[in-house]
Amino acid sequence: MKNTPDKKKSRIRKPIIIVSSIVGFFLLLAVAAVGILIHYIHKMNYVPLNENYTILAETESFEEDVTNPEEETSSDSSQEEIDEYKLLAQQALENVKDDYEPIGDVYNVLLIGSDTRVANGEGRSDTMMLISINKTEKKIVATSFLRDLYVNIPGKGFYKINAAYAYGGVELLIDTIQYNFSLEIDRYIAVDFYSFIEIVDILGGLDVDVQEDELYWLNQYIHASNLLLGEYEHDGYLDYADGSYQHLSGKQALAYSRFRYVGNGDFTRTERQRKVVNLLFDKLKGISPSTLIELLDTILPQVTTNIPTGEFLELIAILPEMGRYDIISWGVPDGQFKYITINGESCIGIDFNYYIDRIYKLIYSSDDDISAQS
Repeated sequence: MKNTPDKKKSRIRKPIIIVSSIVGFFLLLAVAAVGILIHYIHKMNYVPLNENYTILAETESFEEDVTNPEEETSSDSSQEEIDEYKLLAQQALENVKDDYEPIGDVYNVLLIGSDTRVANGEGRSDTMMLISINKTEKKIVATSFLRDLYVNIPGKGFYKINAAYAYGGVELLIDTIQYNFSLEIDRYIAVDFYSFIEIVDILGGLDVDVQEDELYWLNQYIHASNLLLGEYEHDGYLDYADGSYQHLSGKQALAYSRFRYVGNGDFTRTERQRKVVNLLFDKLKGISPSTLIELLDTILPQVTTNIPTGEFLELIAILPEMGRYDIISWGVPDGQFKYITINGESCIGIDFNYYIDRIYKLIYSSDDDISAQS
């Protein structure tokens, strides 16, 4: 018996209905996933930049949690040397204003880690790292700015760069970096001690090769964190360090990122900070959906940023692609600098022409042939 036309149509229609149902199901799933992400992202402490921000006349005096009794201050630099440095810095900025234009698809986010000792309190910017995502060249450049850099803070004059955050918050810090290095910063993300500890703990800790000469100071900073957190003073101390990898909790990883009394002071400290950021990025690349939800739910209310929801979703979406990007880490300064002592405090003086050129070559150019560690 031959099939009637109606039966033929019926057989053809069934696969179409099944395919349509599958497509509809996955579309529904995608919409639900985006909805969940938006729900959690809305918990984020979204704070746009204030163009009319206030610059304080004075700030509190911020001391290190732990001080090195062996540190000595040298005699102040001569006024002639300081005046010459300021003049050269100003001339450098005038020379480069029209010489450097951003090229390619680059997204600059300033990562700020404040040394706030009290939840929701104020402090100085302990970590200033520009994360530059170059989608054209398929690379991410992490540029640390050492906190003792002697720069021109708009509206205040020459100070250490980390004072900008204390005088005018995120806005003044961004303006200071943009002004001194002729950069455009798209967004910022600010976290404090407490947020950092929770981020690392939720991601399951970090495996770090702790060196023998780092053990004493690492434990000293763990002790300082314990006092702030109201925990037993020796909680989390490391028993040994021989250069092998150890699994660090959030509190231990924070201490590892903060001390500056081993190696070459703040230079070595910022190297450790970039190492920790790279380890966190590796963790995020392989994060499970359940861990991502826990991270978003717990951390976002503590993170301050001006990244809008749409941009945040785009960044999350391209995380797998960014996992294949080259990662370049370096710091300003890396080699060329001089020490300037002002009122007994050691500051770092740099050649702004030289470093503006290096920053642009690294972030925007395909020429990576400079001495930066990746």
